[in-house]
This record gives sequence, C-alpha cells and structure tokens, in this order.
Amino acid sequence: METPEFHERFFNPDAELPYGVTPDEVRDAIKGFYDFYDDLNRFLMREDHGRIETVLRANNALSDFIGNAATEELANCTDALIVNQKPDGFPDLLPTNHDAYAEQDFEVHHGEHGIETKCSKSNGGWQAHNNEEAWFIVFRYERGDPEADIEDMAPIRFVQILAANLNEDDWSHSGRSGDSRRTITSSIIKSGMDKLRSNPIYEDPEYITGRAKPRERYRRNHAEFNPVFAEQNPEYVTEQTELGDD
Repeated sequence: METPEFHERFFNPDAELPYGVTPDEVRDAIKGFYDFYDDLNRFLMREDHGRIETVLRANNALSDFIGNAATEELANCTDALIVNQKPDGFPDLLPTNHDAYAEQDFEVHHGEHGIETKCSKSNGGWQAHNNEEAWFIVFRYERGDPEADIEDMAPIRFVQILAANLNEDDWSHSGRSGDSRRTITSSIIKSGMDKLRSNPIYEDPEYITGRAKPRERYRRNHAEFNPVFAEQNPEYVTEQTELGDD
C-alpha cells in the first residue's frame, strides 16, 4: 500500500496566517494527518475492512472525515489554536489566548475570532451557510481511483492548502422562497477565491487554477517558493525570485 508523501517543494514558508500560527505548524499537521491516515488504512486492511475511502461512501462523508482530522491535527500542532468544543460551532478553530472564549471553555456557537476550515476535492465553489467574515483554511485533496484494487489505490493527498481572511463581500448568498426545502448557502465568489489562491500554504503546481491572468500571477507566486517549478518554468520567474536565489 502506497503511503502519502509530503513534498517540501510544494510548501510555502512565507504564507500569511493569523493568531501566531506558522506555516511550519501547518506542515506538521499535514504530516500528522498522513501518518494517521496511513495507520488507519493499514489497520482497516489488516482486519479485512477495506480502506477508509471505501468505508465512507456517503456524499461528503470522506471530505468531512479528512477536514475534521486535518483540523484536529492543526490544533494539535500549534499552541495558538484549539478546536471549537461546540459541535457545528463557528469557527472550527479558536485562538487559545482569547479570554472570552476561555470563559466559555472554548464552546462557542458563533464567534468573530478564529479560523474556519473547509475540505473539498473541488477546485472552487466552496460554500458556507452564511456570508462569513473570518479567516479560512481550505484543504483541497485528491483520492485514488475508487475502482482500483484497494492494495493498488493511490492514497489521499493534499494538492492545495489555501488561507485567506474573507469578508461578507467575498460571498454570494442563495436563499430560498416559499415552500422550498433547498439548503440556504453562501458561495465564495471571485474576490474571495483570489485571496485564497494568492496565499497557498501547500500547493502542487499541477492544481493551480483560475482565469488566465490571475492564474499567471498564481504561478509566478508559486515559483517564488518552489525551485523545481521555477527551473522548469523560467517564464514565471520574476526579478524578485532571481534575486532571492542569489
């Protein structure tokens, strides 16, 4: 069974994060998740239960599992954050030095400070229930072919981890009318997507996406921290990147 691998060249040590959280702590969280995922799958396969990818077949179940586990790992890797103790509370991660949160034992229904996490295979269209103002971290992942033999299936791996401070104007809201039972949702629009894609913490360059001009900017940004990509794609190397290599 293949073990997921952390690629150092995909890691951006200069990514912007709030509350004293560091990119290195996110790196530790990625590695921690990979270790947990690998141990879990080896146990399941040893007991002839398949893999976690084959156990969690319901819609969004796998994304929820990955997102929850990655969120827990990040909280475990930094002293700056703690998981919100209220189920479905907002945001998912709370700053540990927030006195009002501490008085509530970090059980917060809806707070103004912290980090909300999202997890998805999609390259955009990420949603929430409201137009939220908060820091967001998006864990974008890929999984192996579900039709492959479980021993040969490629492992889950993160292809982008993006972070940004979003405000209400970075969302579009879709309500419902009359007797509709449609779930009320808000979706991140172009401005919010640009903020996220401009601040990768971890990024496989094959998964950089966006409209033509912004995508060129995202690739130039990527070349600043990925020397392999920069060497293979000199058209994205800026003067600043060249000076940084001296």
